[in-house]
Amino acid sequence: MRNRLPTRPSGRLIALLLAITVVPLVSLVWLGWKLLEEDRNEIIARESRALTTAADAVTSALDRAIAIDDQRAAGGADKWEPGAVVVTFTGSRLDAVPRRLAYYPVMPKLPETAADAFDAVDRAEFQLREPKTQIDLLERLVTSADPVLSATAKYHLFRVLESQGQHDRAFRLSEPLLEADRIGVATTPIALATRFKRCQALELRKLVAALQQEAEALHRDLTSGRWTLDASTYELYLGDARRWLKLDPKEPTVEERLAGAAAVLWRDRSPQIGRTASLPQRQTVSVGSDVFTVLWQPRPGSARALIATADYARTHWLARAVEAGRGAHVEVTVPALSSTSIPPDARTEIRTADATNLPWDFAVTRAPGAVATDGRSRRPFLLGGLAILMVMALTASYFIARAVHREIAVARMQSDFVAAVSHEFRTPLTTLRQFTDMLREGGATDEERRQLCYDAQSRATTRLTNLVESVLDFGRMEAGKRPYRFESVSCSEVVEPVVSDFQREIQTAGYRIEYHADESADIDADPEALGRALRNLLENAVKYSPDQRTVEVAVTRQPSSVSIAVTDRGIGVHASEKKAIFDQFHRGTEARTRGIAGTGIGLAMVDHIVRAHRGSVQVESEPGKGSTFTIVLPVRA
Repeated sequence: MRNRLPTRPSGRLIALLLAITVVPLVSLVWLGWKLLEEDRNEIIARESRALTTAADAVTSALDRAIAIDDQRAAGGADKWEPGAVVVTFTGSRLDAVPRRLAYYPVMPKLPETAADAFDAVDRAEFQLREPKTQIDLLERLVTSADPVLSATAKYHLFRVLESQGQHDRAFRLSEPLLEADRIGVATTPIALATRFKRCQALELRKLVAALQQEAEALHRDLTSGRWTLDASTYELYLGDARRWLKLDPKEPTVEERLAGAAAVLWRDRSPQIGRTASLPQRQTVSVGSDVFTVLWQPRPGSARALIATADYARTHWLARAVEAGRGAHVEVTVPALSSTSIPPDARTEIRTADATNLPWDFAVTRAPGAVATDGRSRRPFLLGGLAILMVMALTASYFIARAVHREIAVARMQSDFVAAVSHEFRTPLTTLRQFTDMLREGGATDEERRQLCYDAQSRATTRLTNLVESVLDFGRMEAGKRPYRFESVSCSEVVEPVVSDFQREIQTAGYRIEYHADESADIDADPEALGRALRNLLENAVKYSPDQRTVEVAVTRQPSSVSIAVTDRGIGVHASEKKAIFDQFHRGTEARTRGIAGTGIGLAMVDHIVRAHRGSVQVESEPGKGSTFTIVLPVRA
C-alpha cells in the first residue's frame, strides 16, 4: 500500500502546542485572578458608596424641581406648559388654571332668564303659529337692558329667523352670541349652543365649505377647554363636530386626559377636602394606561392640586434628575413615568416614595462602562496586560498551527500533482510503447498502417513535449524567471490561430468552437505566452464539458480594454472554489469526484501569464450550467 502524506496536524503535535500555550496561560490567569480578588471587595464597597451618593443627588434634584412648580402653583401662577394644570376644589365647584380641561366633573350654574320671560313668545310659536308675531316679540326683548335676557332673546330670534329662511340676517344676529360664554341656555353656554345651531343650519342648507369652517371652530373650542362642560355634554357636541369634519376618534388629547384625571380626583378626594391631614402632599393617579403626578395644597374649605402628565414630569422634573445622575455616571429609572422596570441588579439602588417624599419610586443604576471614581488604575492595567499576553500566545499558536496545516496541505497537493502528472505521462507513454511494439514485431505490414502508427507516435510525442514544457514553464513562472517577449499585436491575431489549431484537434471528438470577434484592438503581448493561456482555457472547456460539445470564444472591445471570453456549458465551478481554482496544484471537487484527469497547474499558469500582461482573469460560473473565463487586457496606449 502506498504511504499517504498526512492531511491534518497529528494529535501529538496538537498536544505539544496546547502544552506550550495553555500551561503558561493558566498560570497567568491564576496569578492575575489572585491580584484582582484583593481589589474586588474594595471596589464593590466604593461603588456602593458612590451609588448611594448619586441616589442622594438625584433625590435632591427631583425634590427641588418639584418644589419649584409646587411654589408656582401656590403663588397662583396661571401660565403652565402643556401637560400641566392647576385645579381648585371648592365645595361643589372645580376651577382650572389655565382652562385646559376638556370637560369637568360638574357644570357650574350659568345665569339664565326667568322661566316665564318667553311665555308670549312660546304662545305665538306653538299656539297661534304666527312667526311674524314671534319675531316682533323677540326683537323687543333683544333691546332689553338685562344682558342675560337680551342674549337669550337673540339666540331664539336667530333660531326663528333661520327657520323662516332669513339666513343672512340670522347669522349676523348670532355673531355676538359666539362670545357669550357666561350666559346659559338650557344649562349650556349660549356661545356653544349658538355655534352648534349654526352648524346645523349650514348642514341643512348643504353649504359644505361654510359648515367645514364652522365645525372646525366648534371642534377647536371644545377640545381646548373653552367651556365648562361635563363629560356627557362634551362627548355629545364633540361627536357631532367629528361627524361634520369626518374625523375618526383618535387618541385622547392632553386636555381630555387631564380632564379624566381631574374627574378621578373629584370622585376620590372631594370627601376629604377641608381636612388637611387626610390628603397626601404628593401622589400619582392612574387613569387607564396614563399615570398623572398630583401635587396637593390643602387649605381650609378647599384644596388646590397641580396635575401633571407623565410627559410633563419627564420633561420638567425627571430631566433635571437625569442631568444630575449623568454627572455621577448613573442612570435614573422611574417606572411610573415609563414602561421601563427597575433592573434587578446589584449595581442598582432603589428609593421608595415613602422614604423620599417624592410621588414615585425610582432607581439609580450605574451607567454602562462607569467604574468607581478612585483606585481604579491597577485593575485595567492587569487585565490589559493579561489580555495582551493571552492574545500574543494565542496568535503565535494560531500562526504555528496554520503554517503546519499549510505545509501539510502543500505537501498533499504536491503529492496529488506528482500522481496527476504521472498519470498524464503514462497515457502517451503507453501509446508510444504500443505502437513501437507493433512496428518492432511487424504488426503493421502495409505502408498505410505504418503511417498511422507514426502519426500516433507523433501525437504522443507532442503531448509529452507539451506536458514537459508546461511543467518547466510553470516552474520558471513560479521562480519569476519566465522571460516574456512583448510586442504590439492585434488581439484577434493572437486568438484566431489558437482557436483554429485547437478546432482541428478536437473536431474528431465531436467538439465545435464558435468564434466571435466584434472588434479587436492592439495590445502589448507575448503571443506565444498569451496563446498558451488561451489554449489552457480551451482545453479546460472541452475537458469539463463531457456532454455539451460547443465552446464559445468571443473577443470584445471596451473603451480601455479588450476581453477574450471562453464559455462552455459543462459542469461549472462552485462559488466557494472560484478563487481557489487559480492556486497551484488545486483541482476542483467536481473534477476529483468525476475522475477528470489534470495536473492542477493550468489555471495557475493562465493567472501568471495574464498578470504579466497587466490584465486579469474573471470567472462567471454556475454548477451544472457551465462557466465563462474572461481574460481582460489593457489596450495599447
